[in-house]
Amino acid sequence: MAASTLDRAPGTDSGADAGAALALPGGFVADLVAPLMADTRRARLAADLIGAPLTLACAAQCPDAEIDRESLRAAAQVQAVRAKPIRRRLAGLCAALANGGAPPVAFKGLASAVTLYPRPYLRLVPDADLLFRAEGLPRLTEMLRLWGFASVAAPATVRRWGALTEASFAPLAPPDRAFLIDVHRLVDDPPASRGLTTATIFDRAITVASDGGALRVAAPEHAFSILALHAFRDFYEPRGLKSLFDAALLLARHGPDLDWDAVERAARAGRFMRRMRFYRALLAEIGLGPLCPVFNERPPSPHLRRLAAGVAANFRHLTRFRQPDRRKLLFEATLHDSIAETLRWNGARLRGLLRPPSHHLPGLPRV
Repeated sequence: MAASTLDRAPGTDSGADAGAALALPGGFVADLVAPLMADTRRARLAADLIGAPLTLACAAQCPDAEIDRESLRAAAQVQAVRAKPIRRRLAGLCAALANGGAPPVAFKGLASAVTLYPRPYLRLVPDADLLFRAEGLPRLTEMLRLWGFASVAAPATVRRWGALTEASFAPLAPPDRAFLIDVHRLVDDPPASRGLTTATIFDRAITVASDGGALRVAAPEHAFSILALHAFRDFYEPRGLKSLFDAALLLARHGPDLDWDAVERAARAGRFMRRMRFYRALLAEIGLGPLCPVFNERPPSPHLRRLAAGVAANFRHLTRFRQPDRRKLLFEATLHDSIAETLRWNGARLRGLLRPPSHHLPGLPRV
């Protein structure tokens, strides 16, 4: 494969062309992208987290960065070519489920890839987060069982106290294990799901075209709130770096037109105002503040700003990949809207030590 092409096929561009078309806000490039491209070590770590194609596109926006561009280009070519059939299969699966009576709404990775990025291969999607109505789950299980899907153990969600989430099930994989799907009945656990109900997300969902068929995705306001909630679920660790790029592109495209009052109403109803305030403080630290109007309330406290500055610094330098448990507890105590919610989570953990709960989708085999 020629070194000057990246996923070259009808309708695709070279890596340099994709980098030029990647409309990242200037502040984001200066405050996050440029530090990530500051040296070869960080660029390699970034490629591990966001994929080589997106890293190469970022490098195109930092022409003075002294990084190993040829190695990066070679890795990007391979990943881009491999990503296309997986992305097509995931979108095709969504279309088949919709036609079969269990329509999903995609959010996060797959939805971002087809709606926010100038070339979908820039957003690698080894899995897909799919939301289903509760009444559609029996039909979903029937079809997935017929197609040979099975529940798999996800190392990222295995804890001593078991799976605590009410929102989703253990990841599912097809017989060849080429990808994973995360089946959600809620986009996040209560009380957040009371502000972002499944019914509301389905009512506002948008249908878009993809190379695997028509795909329903969450509306931009909902997508932004979901990014904020899932950044908290990831404890703001570098594994969530891809989602910061999603947020940057979402705000660049939709920021001025977002219904920010609706975003605030959802956060209040779902009791995740502190998480939203912190997320916006984090976005301000990485150059996205001008695209995020302040809610009609007090600005983030000095403590939240210091905490956000520390998280942003870690995203820039990639020095700590896992948050220690004490810091995770600090995030929960600081960012839950109520101390009762923090106590509820820790109580569930203690109960889980005695009887770890399972969250496998009933009716499917486990591997």
